Amino acid sequence: MDESKWESFTVTFQDSVFFDLMEKFTRNRAGTGALVTFKDSSWFMSVVLAFQPHFRGQPEHVKVFWGYGLYPDNVGDFVKKRMCDCTGEEIMQELIGHLHFDAHKDEIMATANCIPCMMPYITSQFMPRLNSDRPKVVPEGSTNLAFISQFCEIPDDVVFTEEYSVRAARIAVYTLMGVNRPVEPINQYQYDVRTLLSGLVTSFR
Repeated sequence: MDESKWESFTVTFQDSVFFDLMEKFTRNRAGTGALVTFKDSSWFMSVVLAFQPHFRGQPEHVKVFWGYGLYPDNVGDFVKKRMCDCTGEEIMQELIGHLHFDAHKDEIMATANCIPCMMPYITSQFMPRLNSDRPKVVPEGSTNLAFISQFCEIPDDVVFTEEYSVRAARIAVYTLMGVNRPVEPINQYQYDVRTLLSGLVTSFR
């Protein structure tokens, strides 16, 4: 559990104050940027602002975002408690501290509803990944047993994707059922000249 847990939280606002500040800070409109990770955070906290409205029927004045901490057993930098012991209000206080939004703290907190969620077995990407840690999709000699989802080993693939789970299921079914069909190959984007060039251009924008 200690190797795979994290704490997630969702925040709902009744106005756009926080979103306006974040868009000014990141220079990205909500939904156009990636995760904002606070590398100096003791909780190793990240947040992401999705395109709004995020939910069908979401009122225009309501804004929602999601965040998480990878080290929920660590004591915070601004709230001197472990993340797993914090209320939603305290998690927001920690976030505001890292963003240096203190001048707007009361305004942000006035409509914030932060709901924490502790997840002891979030997924396998935080688990050790040696050959001895995860079984092959179809173990050697197996004729009726296979492992699927993100807890089996597919070389060169990234577990934090839906494709990983789908690929594992295809490997299992095709192998055990004797289906003569190829499994979609893993895209090696790290060797794609177009991807590398795009990354280089983006890094100097």
